[in-house]
Amino acid sequence: MHITIYRGTKEIGGTLIEVKTDTTRILIDAGYPLFLNNAPIDDNIAKLPHTELLALGVLPKIERLYAWDDAGFDAVVISHAHIDHYGLLKYVNSAIPVHMSAGTERLIQISQRFRICDSFGSEVRRFRMYRSFRIGDIELKPYLMDHSAFDAAAFEINTEGKTVIYSGDFRGHGRKSVCLDRFIAAAKKRPDVLLIEGSMLGRIDEQTMTEGGLEDAVVERMQRVNCPLLFQCSSQNIDRLVSFYRASLRLKRMFVVDIYTANVLHELRQLKNNLPYPSPEYPNIKVFFPYRLTQRIFDDIGEEYARRFAEYHISRERIKEVQNHIIMTCRPSMRIDIQKCGVHDGVFLYSLWRGYRDEAYQQTFEKSLAKAGFSLEALHTSGHATIADIKRVINGLDPQKLIPIHTMHPDAFGDFSDRTERKHDGVAFEV
Repeated sequence: MHITIYRGTKEIGGTLIEVKTDTTRILIDAGYPLFLNNAPIDDNIAKLPHTELLALGVLPKIERLYAWDDAGFDAVVISHAHIDHYGLLKYVNSAIPVHMSAGTERLIQISQRFRICDSFGSEVRRFRMYRSFRIGDIELKPYLMDHSAFDAAAFEINTEGKTVIYSGDFRGHGRKSVCLDRFIAAAKKRPDVLLIEGSMLGRIDEQTMTEGGLEDAVVERMQRVNCPLLFQCSSQNIDRLVSFYRASLRLKRMFVVDIYTANVLHELRQLKNNLPYPSPEYPNIKVFFPYRLTQRIFDDIGEEYARRFAEYHISRERIKEVQNHIIMTCRPSMRIDIQKCGVHDGVFLYSLWRGYRDEAYQQTFEKSLAKAGFSLEALHTSGHATIADIKRVINGLDPQKLIPIHTMHPDAFGDFSDRTERKHDGVAFEV
């Protein structure tokens, strides 16, 4: 078996890993990069033609993967629905099938529907967690992992008498922390190679709390004040939405989500789980319709994505009336809507990676909130593994070789295991 990490040996995001045997060739993850030339990638780069993206290295030079080449891969396998793990799928030759979990498929579909990401033409084949499946002579077993992406997977990869384990992105302090315990207990011990992420390495001053602890912090912050609470997080960070929703129940407050977030929750609930979503079962959840987004839904996306929540709609006037009894999602694109709601003198909790907070659009949004009397605060916990949990996986699986991936600090893994081997982007190695 030969493995090539096309991107990720010394950076976070944009993951692409080829696994190849004499008869089978697969790609695990097809990620759009988060960085270019050691700086956060500009949003406009994605609009460039593929020839320029190849020249820049945004598209790694991979023979027989892309739409303008003959198909030479048997499959692409996606670990989870974050752009830095699936964002290059639109360039993949449509003759190559794409394997992903049902939850990952739903999140990508809703992102495509709302024009957050582009569509791709490949056939989607679903895998189920903990059930092995074969692609040619390669057997893969997915494990459900605790991560800020819903339905994220790690993979145990077996072929030619060798075992490679790819951790994907994971953590042990979310609402599915038991998944990490189950993975360590069930995955094969002494694998030939463990490819393991290390996103948190180097962030020594970043606070890490459990999602339950974050929920407690929201309650503690708001239980003695009488004012509105606005919070900003990713609408696809389901654990975080659940944390704020559970806090709303404990505080006896109305939980208000925008129409996009409502659609995310609705679509995922169709997968037969217990996620809260706007429905008679959850009477304290109301849906706010931001003006521009709602117009775009009716004009371009499909009016059913708005009408399905008509029964749970909350107006600007009603939000103003009950503002001291709400916990409400928000984002910079809702700045004018929030101003027109007339909410003021409240608490704003920023619950995303702090690096995004320096962007101009975010600064404009927060200045608007400050002008309305909001206290601007941060309350966040990472979607990635702490050093303790990274060590727990390494010690629990006891790999023969440890290869860092999805990290800015690959050398740090040398402190965790003397079996650590650093690899280089685009250079194949044999297992």
